[in-house]
Amino acid sequence: MSLREQMRDDVCAILNTDELGEQATWTNSASAAIPRTVRLIEQPERQTIRRAHIWTPVDTTQVTAGDTFRVKRGAVTTTWVVMFSDPAETALQRSYCHLQLSEFITIDARKHAKGPARAERAIVDSQTAQIRCQWFTSSTEIDTQGRRRAMAGEFYLFLQSLRNINVADTVIDASGRTFRIERLENQLTRVDLPYLICSRSDA
Repeated sequence: MSLREQMRDDVCAILNTDELGEQATWTNSASAAIPRTVRLIEQPERQTIRRAHIWTPVDTTQVTAGDTFRVKRGAVTTTWVVMFSDPAETALQRSYCHLQLSEFITIDARKHAKGPARAERAIVDSQTAQIRCQWFTSSTEIDTQGRRRAMAGEFYLFLQSLRNINVADTVIDASGRTFRIERLENQLTRVDLPYLICSRSDA
């Protein structure tokens, strides 16, 4: 056995104890919840979302994007969603995760149809509920229309997964407020979440 192989085995043995690792519940792509010992190291935030690296032994935990790790520290339990895993060169696998988003929205998918007067209008084609997301207010500016002056807010809506969304669709938050989609920023790199830029359509 080479020194590299010996160190690999030693590191996995240490990780599988509570001295270095910590207990987690791993939910894999088959939705099976399995107890695991992991090493969680929090990283700087990106897009105001908490991030972390989670280290696991390759032989016992085949991690894929979308898997979750639920970790309890004292009285606080956090759930981390895997974004991607780096190719393993040793017996340890490093997965890049973000904290599971805590808010939910419903999206009304719309399509264009012609009414009796042959006028084209957008109608609701389908509705998808319970989409995990996180809202952030990005800016507020004064919108002048004639003599009225109103505050028009712009909202960033981070999505936990990339979805098939069009600018004609409508976003409904947990309070029932509706938003129109100004534009969609697709996932440009594997470490950034997709997000929508929205404005209120019911204000």
